[in-house]
Amino acid sequence: MAISRRNNSWQVDVTCNGKRVRRSFQSLIDAQKYELEVRIDLMEGRSPKKAKEIRDPVSVGGMGYRVYDLIWSQQKSADHTFNRLVNVVDYFGEETLIKDITTSDLEKYALDLRLQGNSPATINRKGAIISKILGHAKKHGIISTKPVFPNQKEPIARNEYYTKEQEKEIIGLIQTTDDEEFEDFFTVLIDTGMRRGEAASLTWDCVDFDESVIHLKDPDKIKTGLVRSIPMTSRVKRIFKKLKSNKELETPFNLSTIYWDSKVDRFKRMTNRNFPRMLHTCRHTFCSRLVQGGVPINEVKELAGHKDLRTTLGYAHLAPSNLKSAIKVLESK
Repeated sequence: MAISRRNNSWQVDVTCNGKRVRRSFQSLIDAQKYELEVRIDLMEGRSPKKAKEIRDPVSVGGMGYRVYDLIWSQQKSADHTFNRLVNVVDYFGEETLIKDITTSDLEKYALDLRLQGNSPATINRKGAIISKILGHAKKHGIISTKPVFPNQKEPIARNEYYTKEQEKEIIGLIQTTDDEEFEDFFTVLIDTGMRRGEAASLTWDCVDFDESVIHLKDPDKIKTGLVRSIPMTSRVKRIFKKLKSNKELETPFNLSTIYWDSKVDRFKRMTNRNFPRMLHTCRHTFCSRLVQGGVPINEVKELAGHKDLRTTLGYAHLAPSNLKSAIKVLESK
């Protein structure tokens, strides 16, 4: 039995006779009270409160945590999905019966998210959580028809990237926060194009100093599941050699993506500067600079680990001179 902090709530996790009970509370006192009630039930030979709901979840909270255990907990982005789930459960109410949720409720949810300043993409990600819960409920016969969430139209935007000047500015700002670890992580992302989760999951056997290559070889730790190798720039190699010399480091970087997200939050607080999607923009920067340098799109795709070439083509506009040269082929005789 355990109580853990999850975003803005407290979660109690209990297992009894092979059945798992998980509930979240807004306050630690409520969580501790519930844990005490469960302990008393166990001592007196009774089934813990809410154990039945885990077997046959008919509420938003019960079904939501069931879907998390079955599906989302196995994903690489499990922590972020759990945070979205908690927000969804808090909005609709943990004890709200799934059969009482209507399409109008989902439309109101989407509107409230928009009024809170959420982007269309963020609204759709949160909408996908409640839609999955409802879909699972229909699959188990709890509801006969599934209410429809109004997906928002997401604008097609060109990928933002850092210029050399912006990169220098950001690194300078990081240095003012006296966080060399974060500076190293940011620099490695810029020069390798790794997703933050990929960089965080690196182990020393992934770093080949002799060949100056990083091998991402565990498909379970890669978003697309595509293993790849990335040559190291001189500064990336220097960073890894420095980290390797620190005998206390079992891995190059902290393995938790939440840890690095907290680093971003600390940076924003200390510098009063906000760079949207600060770490992921490093990946866009990597791809953009390769294209701007004339690297063929297919090679950029391989280095970035894109599963679909269409993703890489989103950077093609950065090489207008190369595209013009290609058209000249049609003019040749």
